Amino acid sequence: MKGRMVLAAVIGLSALTASAQDKSAVRARLDFLLHCSGCHGQDGTGNPEKGIPNFVGQVGHFQRLPEGREFVMQVPGLLSSGLSNERAAAVTSGMIRQFAGSSLPADFVTYTASEAKRARETRPADVMGKRKAIYLQLLRQGYAIQ
Repeated sequence: MKGRMVLAAVIGLSALTASAQDKSAVRARLDFLLHCSGCHGQDGTGNPEKGIPNFVGQVGHFQRLPEGREFVMQVPGLLSSGLSNERAAAVTSGMIRQFAGSSLPADFVTYTASEAKRARETRPADVMGKRKAIYLQLLRQGYAIQ
């Protein structure tokens, strides 16, 4: 019991002293756990056999195409999450940084709330068709995605 109280005090003190950037990263991670991990898993591996993409080592490739970058912001789970555009941008940027690994282009730019708003207002009518078109474009460029 005493150990839990000390841990709670340390966490509380950390929350008070954390920078705004640290707090945003924590919020983004919590948003991932609450809104994304139910399908994609906490480790981002998804369930490709059931159509849930694996993020690990490949989600960064989507950043190589403007339509791929936009598509990551238009996936059904994110569109239906109820997150603000600011939080959608933060959770998507955090998820990409966490799981992309070597697939992340060196020139990756963090999503902004205005970019999230624009992408989320133009959701694709055929999500799977758009994903397949992006997949084929990336494949022609030598980037394989499961």
